Amino acid sequence: MIILDGKTLSQKIMTSLKEEVSNLNVNPILDLIIVGDDSASLKYVAMKQNQASSIGIGGTVHHLDQNSTTENVLDLVNQLNNDKNVTAFMVQLPLPSQIDTPKVLSLIDPQKDADGLNPLNLGLLFQKDSQPIISATALGILKLLEEYNLDLSGKNTVIVGRSSEVAIPLSALFLSKNATTTICHSYTKNLKEICQQADILVSAIGKPRFFTSEYIKKDAIIIDVGFATDSDNKVSGDFDFDQVAPISSFITPVPGGVGPMTITSLLYNTVHIAKK
Repeated sequence: MIILDGKTLSQKIMTSLKEEVSNLNVNPILDLIIVGDDSASLKYVAMKQNQASSIGIGGTVHHLDQNSTTENVLDLVNQLNNDKNVTAFMVQLPLPSQIDTPKVLSLIDPQKDADGLNPLNLGLLFQKDSQPIISATALGILKLLEEYNLDLSGKNTVIVGRSSEVAIPLSALFLSKNATTTICHSYTKNLKEICQQADILVSAIGKPRFFTSEYIKKDAIIIDVGFATDSDNKVSGDFDFDQVAPISSFITPVPGGVGPMTITSLLYNTVHIAKK
């Protein structure tokens, strides 16, 4: 079993990005929109801003009230779309329930869409277009697999979860690499049997240690996008690492796997938007 070390790869990419930023003729700016006071979202936004600053990317955090309306968020998105000083921005998800998330994501200028969640960028992925901005988590996973020379061609890949942030763009990337891809969700029947057929199994359901060894095909590649803390403040992913790791060929740890790669990929997108 080999650990897919996202932390080390992230540091390697960040070093390269810092050098790229220093040689740019424009100042890359990444603005962040957050609505409400969800502790996890606040933490993620602070981490993104700190990491961006560390490689020379500027930007502002726009913190809107928990009771903000869809129109409030749309107004801010429009403002950033039209601000020539802002090269890229993103909206931290999830948004409060009263806000129309698809409407907000649809309004983001596709050319400034640092997180790759505008419908145009998502749609271009399925056309194998070379131009779309790829969702940060999906891009991070792909870069991690490439770093370890893991060929996707002909592989049976299973993604558990159907979010537009992870499952949808990742399925497009897997298909573009000639993998056979299945997306499972809460209505999927025979989940265990489907997972047992996966050469590469990805989960992004947020259920701590849900997947035990009985779900795993021997020597499968395990990508754990889940992140949760239990009552003892112990961090875990969707896979029971102690059970699953011994029978897998490669596995991402939690923390230190997909998480660092997500933030790094967001900054990778930001730099390449500025270069364009």
